[in-house]
Parts: sequence; C-alpha cells; structure tokens
Amino acid sequence: MQTNEQLKDLAQLHDVAARFAADVVIIGAAALLRFVDLPHFTSEIDLAVALDLEDFFAFSTELRALGWRQEKDREHRWHGPNDSLFDLVPAGPKLRASGQIIWPESQFAMSLIGFDHLFTRSETISFGSGIPCKVAPPAVVALLKIVAFSENPFRRRKDLDHLKLLLRCYEEQSDRIFGDDVFAAELEDVEYAAAFLLGGDIGAFTTEEDSAIVNDFLKKQLMSTEDLAELDRDDPRQREAYRFQMQLAAFKTGFSVCGSRGNGSPSSSGGP
Repeated sequence: MQTNEQLKDLAQLHDVAARFAADVVIIGAAALLRFVDLPHFTSEIDLAVALDLEDFFAFSTELRALGWRQEKDREHRWHGPNDSLFDLVPAGPKLRASGQIIWPESQFAMSLIGFDHLFTRSETISFGSGIPCKVAPPAVVALLKIVAFSENPFRRRKDLDHLKLLLRCYEEQSDRIFGDDVFAAELEDVEYAAAFLLGGDIGAFTTEEDSAIVNDFLKKQLMSTEDLAELDRDDPRQREAYRFQMQLAAFKTGFSVCGSRGNGSPSSSGGP
C-alpha cells in the first residue's frame, strides 16, 4: 500500500506526464504489491514513462520546477516534493525499439526488453483518493524480472526472489488453480499449479526475443534429472530446492504449451 506522501507525488507526476500525452505504468515490486503480499517493504515506486530521451529531458525540467530532485549518481532515482522515492525509466517507442536506454551522464545501460507489454497489457487501478494509475500485471512483471535477472544474476538477486514468490502464489485465490488445463498437465502436485499458470500466461504474449530469454533462463536454472534425484528431501534446504525445481518444471510446461500456439510478434507491440 502506498503512503499519502507517495500518492501526492504520484498524482503530481501523472499531471506532468499528461501534458506530454505520456502513459505512466507502475512496474516492479510496487506493481506486485497490488496483487500479492510481499515479505518486505519497498520504499520506492518504479515507473515506466512512455517518452523518448529528448521528451524525457523536457519532462524532467518540469518536475524540477515543481521541487523534484534527481540523484546525481543514479539518473533514474528521483525524490518527490513529499520526499517519496521514484525510479523513473523513460521507455518511449524509439527506446523500446532499441531494447535499452543508455543514460547520458553515467552511460549506464538499462534493458527495455519486454517493456512493450507494459503499455499494451497494463491494468488501470484507482489509488488513494481515486487516482487512476496504470499498473503492470504480475505476468508482465515476472517476464521483466526474468530479463533483469538473466542480464545480471548477481546484482539482481531480488528479482529472482520475487519470481519465486510468484511461482508459489500466482492466481492462488482464483478458480484457475483447479482448471481443466491444470489437471491435463499432470503436475506432480497441485501446489505447482501457480507456476504452470504463470508460465502459460507469459507464454501467451511473449515475442520470439522474449521467449529466447525465458528458455535460456530455464536452461540455466533447471537441474538435470540425475542432480534432481540426488536431492535429499528430508533436508529443509534441499527440500526447498526440489520444490523450486518442480515449480520451474511446471512453469516450463505452461510456457511451452502456450508458446506452441504461437507467440506475439515484435510488430504487434503497439502502444504509446
């Protein structure tokens, strides 16, 4: 749940973005909080702003005039007038087409692979006193976290932790857990239905580029049959490792089923 200070700053940022006709989408942990309970508090709100760099500079100038402050060493980090923390990622059409943003001062590169889905699949949710905000759904957030972790496994460990959470609890409160497709998948246990559904929902919209990253992630994370058989399920840590492997296997099954029906193409991205 966002604080009053965050909501005030968020409303102001949306007003500025509206003057640029730019969509703003809440992503990352702040987006997940609208759908699942996270085990830890997140102090910042990650936002994707549908602006290319030249327009983002003008957008930034207007924010500064309203009392927003940009951190010098981290160009994406902003402090709102009410001292809320925001990570702002410009993601206009040209930037998304290039697949990355390179910040001009630091030359730090951030991947934008999968960001098209933010603007075509976001859901509008009212925050606080009726502030309408676009929020990335869990399946899209999960894809972006797979991309982020794959590009830097050591630095992005938190993304893997969030993905593990989704593998456990995705759609757990819905009737989809007991759907015919879940039973047809012949999973080892119904507890892996969440992972199966997450894989299927991601597979339904991924492009070829997205799918290659997901499949490479699975290839690196999945253990061989021989190594899996070596795990001692009486040991708590190894039992948890086994559960994660079963979740990944269920995810792969769901992803493969939907992927075989045809993925989204890069040309279908659309959006602002």
